[in-house]
Amino acid sequence: MLLAMVLAIATAGLVYELGMAAVASYVLGDSVRQFSIVIGAYLSALGLGAYLSRYVEHQLPTTFVNVELSAALIGGLSSPGLFVAFSLGASFQFLLLVVVVAVGTLVGIELPLLMRILESRLPFKDLVARALTYDYAGALLGSLGFSLYLVPRLAWW
Repeated sequence: MLLAMVLAIATAGLVYELGMAAVASYVLGDSVRQFSIVIGAYLSALGLGAYLSRYVEHQLPTTFVNVELSAALIGGLSSPGLFVAFSLGASFQFLLLVVVVAVGTLVGIELPLLMRILESRLPFKDLVARALTYDYAGALLGSLGFSLYLVPRLAWW
């Protein structure tokens, strides 16, 4: 069950990332630049989150749930929030980077916490192999779902 969470985390995380990149591309243009900036910042933030996870020492399951809920809230509101920020004349590029780094950091914390929660249940080599398999499969689902399902259904607005 917890490994299924890895799949869900990766899927949602990639959808958040692609959504923010798409919004930036829609409002600022130059899609290659916007996607490159968002992807680079997001991947760096994943690393930051993984590094910061080392400082979580107590109540791993509770912290995991709180991080998960925070990532879902910020990530889920990121695209509509960025559209609103742009319409209000806010410093869009700065706000975009702040949101991308926030979501990426939270998502980056999740997998290491989950692996630490599961470390007593599986041998390390199996844990890493399974966690990364589900993580990469979730990324595939997120990218295909975003481009082939979500965007075509939202293109009307």
